[in-house]
Amino acid sequence: MPTTGRPFELPDFYRPWPPRLNPHVEGARAHNRAWAARHGLIDESVWDAAWADSIDLALFAAYCFPDATPAQLDLLTDWYVWGFYFDDWFLRHYKATGDVAGAAAWVADVRAFMPVDLSQPVPAAEDPVQATLRELWARTVPGTTEEWRRRFGDNTFAQMSDAFWELGNLAEGRVPNPIDYLERRRGAGAGRWVADLIELVNGTPLPDHVWSSRPVQVMRDTFTDAQVLLNDVFSYQRETEQEGEVNNFVLVLREFLGMTPQEAADTTNDLITSRLLQFESTLLTELPDLPLTPAERLAVVNLARSLQDANAGSHEWHLRSSRYMNEATRGADPRIPVWRHPMGLGASAARLWAAHRPVDRRTSFRPPPQGRPAPSPFAGAARTAASDWARRMGLPYSPQAVSWAVTAHHGVPRDRLEVLAQWYVFLAALDTTVDRLFKARRDPAGGRAFLRRLPLFLTDAPPAPVNPVERGLRDLWGRAPLDPVNVERLLAVREWELGNSARERVPDPVDLLQTRRAEHAGLMVDLVVYGLGLPAPRRGALEECFADLATARRDLVTYQDRIGVPTEVSNGVLALQRLLECDLRQAADVVGDLLTARRAQFDRLAADAPGHYAAALRTWLDGDLGEHTRLGMSGLGTRGAHAWRPA
Repeated sequence: MPTTGRPFELPDFYRPWPPRLNPHVEGARAHNRAWAARHGLIDESVWDAAWADSIDLALFAAYCFPDATPAQLDLLTDWYVWGFYFDDWFLRHYKATGDVAGAAAWVADVRAFMPVDLSQPVPAAEDPVQATLRELWARTVPGTTEEWRRRFGDNTFAQMSDAFWELGNLAEGRVPNPIDYLERRRGAGAGRWVADLIELVNGTPLPDHVWSSRPVQVMRDTFTDAQVLLNDVFSYQRETEQEGEVNNFVLVLREFLGMTPQEAADTTNDLITSRLLQFESTLLTELPDLPLTPAERLAVVNLARSLQDANAGSHEWHLRSSRYMNEATRGADPRIPVWRHPMGLGASAARLWAAHRPVDRRTSFRPPPQGRPAPSPFAGAARTAASDWARRMGLPYSPQAVSWAVTAHHGVPRDRLEVLAQWYVFLAALDTTVDRLFKARRDPAGGRAFLRRLPLFLTDAPPAPVNPVERGLRDLWGRAPLDPVNVERLLAVREWELGNSARERVPDPVDLLQTRRAEHAGLMVDLVVYGLGLPAPRRGALEECFADLATARRDLVTYQDRIGVPTEVSNGVLALQRLLECDLRQAADVVGDLLTARRAQFDRLAADAPGHYAAALRTWLDGDLGEHTRLGMSGLGTRGAHAWRPA
C-alpha cells in the first residue's frame, strides 16, 4: 500500500545501464544561472531562483551527457532549461486559462525561430520562450548539416505543437487513448529531440537513409517512450493533484481500464520495461543486418551507447529533482548513484515474459459488424482476368482477395481494376507462402532468404524467377510498377512477423502499430493512387491515420481467424492484452477506441485533401472485410489454399 500522501509506491524499475556523471556539472550550473537570469527566465510568474536551483537541470544534462565537453554541457543545460521553462510557461499562459485560440496562434508563429536555411531572417521575439529559442538556435546550428537542422527543428517544434494537442485534451476534459497518447507524447516528451542533441555532441550526424532505417527509428522511439512513461510515473502526483492534468499515462490507464493508481503505475512500468527490452533486441538482432559503411555503423553504435547513457541519467535525475515524487532519494549526493545493479527483472518485468506464454487460441470476442458495399461494375471482368493471370503465373487464386479489390477500389476504370485484382492475388499468394511454408515449419532462415530475394524483381534487369511468387512479381512490375521502397517495407513487415512467429513472442504493441503502419501507409496507399492514376502522394498525417485505421480494423475483425493459426502471434489485441494483463474484451475495447478516434481524425484530415483521393481512401477503408479477410492482404483466402513449395 502507498504511504500517506502518496498515490502509489514507485515500481521496481528495470535499469539495465549504470548512470555516469559529467565532471563539469558545477561549471554548467554557474553558467546556466547567469544565462537564465540574463534572459528573463527567473521571475516570480513562472520560476523563481530557488525553484530553478531545486530542479537542477544542469545535473539532468550532466547525467544524460556524461562525456560532453564543458562548452557542450553549457549549451545542453541551456536547452534543457528552455524545454522545461517552456512547459511551465505554456501551462501558466494557455493550459491554466484554456486559451486554445491564443495557443494555436503562438504555436503557428514559433517555427520561424528555427530556420533550416541559415540565410533566412528570424523574427523579433515577443516573450522569453521565443527570445531564448532564437538565441539557442543561433548558438547551436553553425556547422551542422541541413538534414540535421531540419530534423532538430521539427523535433523542437513538436514539443510545442504536441503541447497544443495536450491543451485540447484539457479543454475538452478528454483522457486520450493509451496508444494514441503514447504516439502523440513523443513530441512533447522530447526523446527524439534528445537523440538529435546526441548526434550533435557526438559529432556524427546520421544521413537521412540511415536515420530513417527501422533499427535506428526503433531505438530512438523506444528510448523516447521510456522517457515519456518514466516521467509520467514520477510526475503523476504533481500533474493530477496540482495541475489538473489529463495527459499522463498512469491516469490514462486508470481511466481506461478501471485500475487503481498502483496498478496503473505498475502497468506503466511494464511498458517502460517492454520498450527498453525492444531497444536491446533491436540493437542486438536487427542492427547487425543493416547495410552500412564502417563510418555509418560507428555513428549508429555511438548513438545507441549515448541513448543508453541518456536513459540511465534521466532515471537517476528523476530520483533527485524537486519536481517529482521521490522523497526517499531527493537531494542525495549526485556523486553516489542510486543505481546499484540492473533492477526490475525479478519484479514487474516478470509479467512481460507473458509475451512468451502459450497463446490461448480458444478465447475470442465478437468483432465489430462490417458493412458490405457494392462491388465495382467491372467486378466480373476483374475476377476473370485475375483468375487467368494466377493460372499463368502458377499462383493460387484467392476469391477473397479479388472480392476485396473490387469493393475497395469501386470507382476504378476496368483496365486498372484488373491489374489491381492481380496485385491482390499476388499479395495473398505471398502471404500464403510465408504462413504455410516458413511460419508453419518454423523456418525463419528460409523465409528471410525467400523474402530478401524478391527486391531483385523490382529492377530493370531482374533475374530469372525460380518460383510462382517471383514470376508474378516480375510480371506485375513490368506492367504496373509501384514505389519499390514501399514494396520492400511490406517485405520487411512480413520478415518481422516471421521472426515473432519463430520466437513465439507476442510483439510489443507499440512496435506492432508502427511496423504495420509502414505497410498500410506505403503499399496500400500506392494501390489506391494507382487505381486513380495519380502520382504517388507525399506521405503525411492522413496516410498515417489511414494506416492505423487499417491495422486496428484488421486486428479486431480477424482476431479469431488469425490467432486460431498455431504460429500466429502478431495481433494488436493480443499484444495489448498481454502487456496490460487485462481480459481480451478490455484489450479489444482499447483497440476499438483507437479505431474510433482515428476515424474522426481521418475525416478531419480528409477535409483538406483532394476530394477524389480522400474518397478513394475512404472507400478502401469501408470495404467488406469478410469473415476470413485480413486488411493488408496477409492471409487473404489462404485458409483452404493448397500450400506449395517454391522451386
